[in-house]
Amino acid sequence: MIDHLIPLPENAGLAFIGEREWSPALISPVQADAFSATRNPAGRSNSDVLRSFVGKTGRRLHEHWQIDFPAHYTEQEAALHERPFALQKKRTGATAGSWWINPHAQMSLRHALARLDRFLATALDASEPAWFWLESDRLPDASLLVVARDDDFTHAVLASVAFTSWWHGHFQKHSPVRLIESFPFPWPPFAPLGSLTKAQQDLRSQAARAVLSGDVEQVNSTVAAAYDWTDAPDKDEIVRRLRLDERRDQSPR
Repeated sequence: MIDHLIPLPENAGLAFIGEREWSPALISPVQADAFSATRNPAGRSNSDVLRSFVGKTGRRLHEHWQIDFPAHYTEQEAALHERPFALQKKRTGATAGSWWINPHAQMSLRHALARLDRFLATALDASEPAWFWLESDRLPDASLLVVARDDDFTHAVLASVAFTSWWHGHFQKHSPVRLIESFPFPWPPFAPLGSLTKAQQDLRSQAARAVLSGDVEQVNSTVAAAYDWTDAPDKDEIVRRLRLDERRDQSPR
């Protein structure tokens, strides 16, 4: 098997690792509630500069809050949120540079998620991916691999034996992001619905219903049909076919 995985152009902007914590900005849920309830003289709401971050370790979801001034804020704008600004200034002890801006903010991740109502995530420490949905008003932390899609068909493909075979075939030698970026979906994940054939649209709907109902067998058979697999290939054969897939540079069939 060829070990080198090449990112596919149609998967650009699809996968991310969540953001690292920034310790000077960390606050407790109690502090977040107190800041949100506090009025500022300039009328700015402190809720605008507080963000919930979610992660997962093992089977346990965890959440933390951070002060999170938008990247375009000047120091004067940040200061209008008096209590968060004062706390972060005290903690950083900085007087130069954009000390109030989160240095770990990933703008490409944030922009991708801002276009969605929800997104897919899985814990990086899991033995195999177990995808779940997060609402896009929450940010993923660095314990999560994120896929910036909100449709059930993408969920079905990632939950299928096709993707898990790809994952197990390559995860020891490649980053999780590269595994997503190089994975040949049945058709490009950002392809407009109108560009799909009637058969593809039907398979898309069938796969979505199957993953919503938790029918693993139906998920696998429908995703296999989306790849035009008429037999039942084993995991090694699935990886071989995906590696030889020539549709990656083509328009939807």
